[in-house]
Amino acid sequence: MRNRAVRGADGPETGVAVSFDRKRGRLRAGASVCALTLFLVPGAPASADGGAPPALPQVVPELSSDTCVPASEEVIDQEVWTESALGLPDARTTSSGEGTDVAVLGSGVDDTPAALAGAVAGGGEDCTGFGTFLAGVVAARPQSDSGLVGVAPEARVTAVPVTDDRGRSDADALAEGLAEAVSGGADIVLVGVALPLGSPELESAVDTAVGEDVLVVAPSTAQVQNEVHAAVPATRSEVLGVVANGTDGTTFGEAPAESGENPAAPDVSAPGEAVLGLAPGGDGHAVAEGDPVAAAFVAGTAALVRSEYPDLSAAQTAMRLTSSAYPHTGGGFGAASVDPVGALSRTSGPRSGEGIPEETLALDRPVEPTKGRVLALLGGTVLLVTMAGVGAAAARRRKTRAGAGQG
Repeated sequence: MRNRAVRGADGPETGVAVSFDRKRGRLRAGASVCALTLFLVPGAPASADGGAPPALPQVVPELSSDTCVPASEEVIDQEVWTESALGLPDARTTSSGEGTDVAVLGSGVDDTPAALAGAVAGGGEDCTGFGTFLAGVVAARPQSDSGLVGVAPEARVTAVPVTDDRGRSDADALAEGLAEAVSGGADIVLVGVALPLGSPELESAVDTAVGEDVLVVAPSTAQVQNEVHAAVPATRSEVLGVVANGTDGTTFGEAPAESGENPAAPDVSAPGEAVLGLAPGGDGHAVAEGDPVAAAFVAGTAALVRSEYPDLSAAQTAMRLTSSAYPHTGGGFGAASVDPVGALSRTSGPRSGEGIPEETLALDRPVEPTKGRVLALLGGTVLLVTMAGVGAAAARRRKTRAGAGQG
């Protein structure tokens, strides 16, 4: 499967090449080395031999050359911080996303990782690896030697490429992908690219998705030449816009300087810093960040809700996600943090004096994520990472812990 060609991706008027670089922890084009911080749950062993976890390669949405990312050689076997921070083990006792279809609009999805075996429709090439990463956040199946589990590990993922091989896209390509996802029967569409400029075709595609009761989840901001802009189609009220949270629960990154008629107004936030996910080309792991990553957590949560409550409309599902979210904890936007347990456990209770059904929570919410709940462990080695222009793709990754187990 070849990724969709982007019309006018290099032109200033017909398309926009978007840079997703962030000020904190971002590997920039041309960089060849980096030490990454891996956030694990408190009390989890650093590694099988008690040492610090390995540094991991970082996956980015857009490459600066035609060199695809190689496979990762690292597999993390301890539970990661997002599991505990979002209460996902508790949420999965109620729902695992079975029977739902999440379309991932992005760079494609490489379905060779064991964690995605049997989970992906339309899998194939993914030069940047970012679409594969998002698919893993949504629906990675548990593996005996891995600490990574998707938010909704029984949901199906449909890969819908909307970028070229370098990860560039535009509104018309995104519109085509959205229309394809809706016609293919998706329950939820995860927009995995952040674009600052829309088009009439994209507006029409969103209208069709709304009419077909498909929930569209999209990143709320896009960064172009170090400036933050509101991203489309999250500016639409019918689309669930998501902004990234850092490991301390506050908004990660900066709010855009608003102008025009469509300011960024995220509906909810989710983890988007130091997030662990799948790398392409095998079973190895990588890290990524940003609003599209946060949107993947929300799309996965929506799959949990739509699986447990199949009679809910897309709008009602979105309402559950926003009404059950944690209050804002400061910084950047005022978007509350998604709460999978709360979204699944809201039940109608006795009516209030105004005749409105009151809602209660059937399950305990997890403790609000703070830096006191996550343990930052810095990888002890500086890892050569694959960025644009750093050579040919590496051979398929090997499990580094396999050798340790034989020694």
